[in-house]
Amino acid sequence: MLAAVVWLAASCGPRAADVAGVWEGTWTSADRQSTGTFRVDVQQRGKTIGGSISLSLDWLPYAQINGVVEGQRVRWGVLREKLVVLTFDGHVNQEMAQGTYAFGSASEGTWTARRVRR
Repeated sequence: MLAAVVWLAASCGPRAADVAGVWEGTWTSADRQSTGTFRVDVQQRGKTIGGSISLSLDWLPYAQINGVVEGQRVRWGVLREKLVVLTFDGHVNQEMAQGTYAFGSASEGTWTARRVRR
């Protein structure tokens, strides 16, 4: 199902921004009680992205990502045992990106990142 959604989103819409490379960022929960860091290595083929992410979370230190880029908008899911457990949604402006994240209905917040390597 996720693959079908990614394929459908990748086949429509504006030209995708270049988001390939290594990005380092921070996240902050909406209640500001939790903060952390992440590093994501993004491979891009057209509008489809994939790769790996390391997070400052004890229960999920390393995972795979799968997502899409539509114009300047980027969305990806963090996969654990092939299930999306965390979603990121945001916008890219050259070497910077920011947006929101959600861990189901349990937690949400904001994130920012910058590209450290193409």
